[in-house]
Amino acid sequence: MSYLGGDTHGYEAGALGVGIAWAKDFVPPREWERVSEAVLAPGDEDARWYDNNVIYKSSVIWDQDKTLGHPFVMYYNAKGKPAPGQRGVERIAMAVSDDMLHWQRYGTEPVIDHGSGISGDAQITRIGDLWVMFYFGAGWKPGGFERFACSHDLVHWTPWEGEDLIAPSEEYDARYAHKPCVIYRDGIVYHYYNAVDKAGNRGLALATSRPIGQSGKSFPKE
Repeated sequence: MSYLGGDTHGYEAGALGVGIAWAKDFVPPREWERVSEAVLAPGDEDARWYDNNVIYKSSVIWDQDKTLGHPFVMYYNAKGKPAPGQRGVERIAMAVSDDMLHWQRYGTEPVIDHGSGISGDAQITRIGDLWVMFYFGAGWKPGGFERFACSHDLVHWTPWEGEDLIAPSEEYDARYAHKPCVIYRDGIVYHYYNAVDKAGNRGLALATSRPIGQSGKSFPKE
C-alpha cells in the first residue's frame, strides 16, 4: 500500500510525503507494517522543481514487463515551490522502484501538466495495447472534473482533448465531480468519484458506462 502521510496532526498538515505499508494477508483486520520514513518527500536530494514543496496522493502499478527497467511504477501529484505571490500548480509525476521501498524519480518533467490549478489522483489501467490514466482536474477551468490520458510507454502521455468523462451535472456534484476510482466488470465500467455540492457537502457518487439504475439525488447534511 502506498499512502499520503504528514508529520503533524490535521488534514494534509505539515510536511507531506508518500508512505509504504504492507500486510501478509487482509484478514483478520489488524494494523499493517510500515516504513518509518517517507519513501518520497519534497526534501529528498533528487526532488524536482515540480515536487519540492508538497507531495500528495500516489498510485503504484506492478509492470511485470519492466517497460522502464523496473517492476514498480508510481504516479503521484505534487506541487513545486511557487513564485512569490503566486499559487502553486499541482502536476502528476512519476517514480520507479525495484522493491517498493526505495524509489527514484523518473525523468526531469511531470507527465501531466495543465499549467495551472490541479491535475491529480492518477489511476492507471491497461486497455488493449494502451496504458490509460484516469485523473481529475480543477482550477484550470471551472469546477472539478474527470479526465484521462493515454500512453504506449508509461512516460509520454497524451491527454484527451474532448469532453470531460465526468463533470458537475447533478445537485450532489454541482461544485466538484473528481478523484476517480474506475472498475470494469461484466461489460460495464463503474466510475466512482468524490462529489461535492454547492454547500460543500461531500459524498461518493457513481457513473456507469450504461444505465443500470438511479441513486438518490442528494447527500444527507453533515
